[in-house]
Amino acid sequence: MKKTITFLLLFLGSFYLQAQIDTKVFTLDLGKPHKGSLRVQTEEEVSESKSKQADDDDDDNDDDDATIHTNKKLVIKSRELLAFNLINGNPYKYSYIINHKVVNFFEGQVYNPLDSVGKRISATPKNFAAMAPAGSEEAQKLDDSINQLHAKNQDLLEKIGDTKTAKSDKDQLEKQVTANYATISKLQIQKKQLESQTPKAHVSKSQYSANFITNANLKYSLKTVKAIPAQSDAEDATNIQNAILVLEQSFTDLSIDLNNYVATIAAEDFLDTADFKIKREGFNATYIQLLKDLQGINGEAINFPDIMKDFKKNTQPITDLSKGINDEIKKMYQLKLYNYLLPLDSNGKNIDAVEITVERSHKGSAPAVTDSYTYTVWVKDGLKIDVSGGLFITSLLDQEYETRDVEVTTNGTTETQKAIYKKNQGDYDFGFGSSINLSLRGGSWVRPALSVGALFTANQKFQILAGGGLILGKEERIVLHGGLTMGAVTTIADGYATDGSASYDLGTNGTVPTSNKFSFGHFFGITYNFGKVKKQTSQPNP
Repeated sequence: MKKTITFLLLFLGSFYLQAQIDTKVFTLDLGKPHKGSLRVQTEEEVSESKSKQADDDDDDNDDDDATIHTNKKLVIKSRELLAFNLINGNPYKYSYIINHKVVNFFEGQVYNPLDSVGKRISATPKNFAAMAPAGSEEAQKLDDSINQLHAKNQDLLEKIGDTKTAKSDKDQLEKQVTANYATISKLQIQKKQLESQTPKAHVSKSQYSANFITNANLKYSLKTVKAIPAQSDAEDATNIQNAILVLEQSFTDLSIDLNNYVATIAAEDFLDTADFKIKREGFNATYIQLLKDLQGINGEAINFPDIMKDFKKNTQPITDLSKGINDEIKKMYQLKLYNYLLPLDSNGKNIDAVEITVERSHKGSAPAVTDSYTYTVWVKDGLKIDVSGGLFITSLLDQEYETRDVEVTTNGTTETQKAIYKKNQGDYDFGFGSSINLSLRGGSWVRPALSVGALFTANQKFQILAGGGLILGKEERIVLHGGLTMGAVTTIADGYATDGSASYDLGTNGTVPTSNKFSFGHFFGITYNFGKVKKQTSQPNP
């Protein structure tokens, strides 16, 4: 008994594990048409797509290298859920609607370039040595060593503050920091001794600004100022003010490049995702660097009250440009190159297909120009019931008879009787009727069916039909029938011969005696499915 119960539990458990709901995902590439523009996603691709969406990793969401699995037909099984996935749309030019649901491609991760600003900026800008004040070579080397030790200590302190660093490692790092500070103190003493022996020179307060002016590459503007080796506070102030002008020109160049690129892709039918990602990263990196440059220049301007008095006013054009650039770059990072229709369930419904409609509207066009594309996914497996009507030929038909006079002499008396003959009407009769067709859905042009129905013959006799059929077509369907027919037919009454071998007294009217008899025969027919193909959409049909 225990073994039996254990076996049943194992059987039911295995059945439960196998009884999962499958979803068939069709991926529609809205980009440039190619062999796999509409394809079925494999299980590996579906799992990979879920992982990428969970990580909000748009940079890796590139289907260009994905293996293409094409189907010859758009078909799903009746027990499968259907999902539709859209990729590579160009939301800069078009807006999309899938089955009356507006598709918004700008719903990705919330990224803000400003989040990357405010972190530590290197204390040594580019070409710092070229802009440094004159001094002995030894003093310069000491400064470099001190700066390097400070940078090392800052990195070590960050590691010490990291919760992932082991306690034993933290102790060792703290010893290194202490040793570095001791070395810094010794180097600073040496530097002071060296400075006491060297004539004191002006220490520049505009090193970052001068370095920025020297390295700035303007694309749409002519750089009319140059950095000067500052020997006084007045020259430092000049460098800072000139750096603000060059910075504004740099922001203007970036804004022009960004707007030109957006205008270019907004005119294209297809969005090159690989190029888009490269451009997006380039614009973002340039913008972050300009924001850091603004911080560096602002840090030097603080030392000059006269500059700070009008600093906000002088940098207002930069603020306005920065806001527009920031909004556009955030929009680029919020762009997701995929969208989807949630799974639809067609199981148990007497439908032929599931219809997916994708509408593409041109942005900015007046009046709105909308392109509509319909994809019919046929359902296979499961039973489908259709009704059709048409013409039938049946072997069951009412018999008709004729009589001929025959003289018969009985006991010397001659009288006229009737001999009965069957009329040659052929073997078949015709009629009009309808049929209920039960078939297995296959999403194909030809499929077998079982049929039951009824017909009315030309003599208005009712007959029942049962047999097989062959359904031809998808949208418009013709059904060929054949099988057994049943019904009442008129035939000669019992006891009468119809070959003329006997004669009968049929009275003055000469009416041939007949009777109605329930009989079996065969039939052939051709019918047409008058109803429309039944389809399911994500919205109820009106």
